[in-house]
Amino acid sequence: MRRDARWVVLLAGATAVLGTATAQNNNAAAQARAAAASPAPNFASSPREKLVVAMPKTYAKAETMLLWGDYFNHLARCGNLDLQNQQGESLERSSNIDLLGEKELIEGITSGKVQLAQVNPGLVPQLVAAGQPTPFAVPGNKASGKRNSYHLILIARVDSPFKEPKDLIGKKIAHSTPTSNSGNLAPRALFPAIGLVPDKNYEVVFSNGHERSVTGVMHGFYPAAAVASDLYQRMVLKGDVKGSSIRTLWESAPFMTETWTLGKTASPDVQNRVQKCSYAYSFSPKLKQLLPGNDTMLPINFERDFATVMEVHKKTQAALAEAKPAAAK
Repeated sequence: MRRDARWVVLLAGATAVLGTATAQNNNAAAQARAAAASPAPNFASSPREKLVVAMPKTYAKAETMLLWGDYFNHLARCGNLDLQNQQGESLERSSNIDLLGEKELIEGITSGKVQLAQVNPGLVPQLVAAGQPTPFAVPGNKASGKRNSYHLILIARVDSPFKEPKDLIGKKIAHSTPTSNSGNLAPRALFPAIGLVPDKNYEVVFSNGHERSVTGVMHGFYPAAAVASDLYQRMVLKGDVKGSSIRTLWESAPFMTETWTLGKTASPDVQNRVQKCSYAYSFSPKLKQLLPGNDTMLPINFERDFATVMEVHKKTQAALAEAKPAAAK
């Protein structure tokens, strides 16, 4: 089968060496202990600063603000920050949060138009390779110190004949988008070890989103799909899909879930305010319902917490290098 040219092009943007990432994050554990021991931060006497925020297109604007608006209000109060969208509207008075696609989100952060964003793990290597700081926070549990994570899962309908990965040889498997970590990059890197080489053992079909992949499997449009377990579980909790109707054929080692990142154009003072206030944030009831077991933001140790993402990154680089001679023919 034909190799997806978009995948090759998109991976080419993530070729830079990430050696500086570890040095930027090796104090994360110490930061977590200090944050837990320190009193709640208060930057009321600091000059009020602007911070442009953007979010991925995971939910509609109203639902995004329902989930994360309390966090934004906390940052504004705690850090003495004016959180705005790219049009200059304050998010304290407007729910018009910018929702950006993956390409737009990367461009917004690297260009300096966006200083704070939630990003999926698959975008992190591209951002760090572009010279941006590594992510600073991920949802987690304050008492246990456990960071929120997810697995890449391969799902099929429970009433289908597919019971293990090899049963899908010669079939179609839905991937979400070309740049998605769990929806495309991770399957391409990890599925060959379970006997499923994308575009060779099965046909890749892009659904344009994890939710669409799950819905497509549920309604019989796709025999199977590669999706993020946390997004799938959210659909189950919301009643969008019945867990009893879906079978999990395989799951990966854990990945970090959506992480929070600051662009390098944010001043060191603003970055300090955002980080300290984020680690002091207690989740709203709505956010606790969305992310069961999580109640705060925890610091990230890049080397430890992104080990699986980096495994995928290295394998995709190897695949890219192998693909270049074929593309030149």
